[in-house]
Amino acid sequence: MIPEHVMHELRYIEVYTAKKIRNQRVGAYQSPLRGAGFDFDEHQPYRVGDDVRRIDWNVTARMGAPYVRHTHAEREMNVMIAMDASRSMTLGTSKYSKREVMTFITGSLLFSCLADSINTGFLAFGDRVLASSVPRRTRAAAWSVLDDCWSLASTSDKTTMLPAIRHLAKTLKRMSVVFIVSDFMTSDDVLGSRELAQLAAHHDVIAVVPQDPSESELPPGGGYLRVRDLETRREASIGLSARARRKFADAALERRVALTRAFYRVPMDHVFVPTDQSPVVPVMSLFSQRMMA
Repeated sequence: MIPEHVMHELRYIEVYTAKKIRNQRVGAYQSPLRGAGFDFDEHQPYRVGDDVRRIDWNVTARMGAPYVRHTHAEREMNVMIAMDASRSMTLGTSKYSKREVMTFITGSLLFSCLADSINTGFLAFGDRVLASSVPRRTRAAAWSVLDDCWSLASTSDKTTMLPAIRHLAKTLKRMSVVFIVSDFMTSDDVLGSRELAQLAAHHDVIAVVPQDPSESELPPGGGYLRVRDLETRREASIGLSARARRKFADAALERRVALTRAFYRVPMDHVFVPTDQSPVVPVMSLFSQRMMA
């Protein structure tokens, strides 16, 4: 059952997205993928293999050579939210836990899609696919997804994302916007996989990465800090010296830079969401940038 403080925030998000940002979310931005649609992208010289039905004869007549008209994919697409339900998502040392932020992000996307009359599906994964629902477009379905989002949890001591990627590739029959809400701490090399690259080639894939402050810097104070891996349950002690703080911060920055580079290589859009700030604003900013691009 969703706790009252989380329900209060979700109710606020439902009203806020309906009134303020529904036109900046999924329904209002142009997909970076080309496909059948009406929004003009650009003309390019005809190449062997291009669809001859897309030849723009007016431009061809002016240029004296065949040119093909490319358009953006249709904006009216299904949305799929793939949510990480592994143990690492329960981490919380600030205002919200990763689990709470993940629920708020999912709610924000669901209510935005609902306001724009877009079908939204849901998938949860840990070391395998834990739950999946087909895209629907009702308020009851949205709240049912949020209940699942809060209650589902993996019991495995590892996280693997490739089973979820393969499930999405197999079940998504039309071009969709796929949000992967995860910290991307996985046992498999999903960002370097052929499966994710193929999914991104056919769908608009976006990574939403919740980040707890404890993942980027050690807490103030001296002495030692006892830590435990939430998935493997392995424990260790960390000395809170100035040198240890620098090494920890450098390693955290290196991981973030590596993640960003991997997202660009796939390629897929991404946004990092700090758990000590509003979880809605970074996602809004992403869509504003895509609208202006």
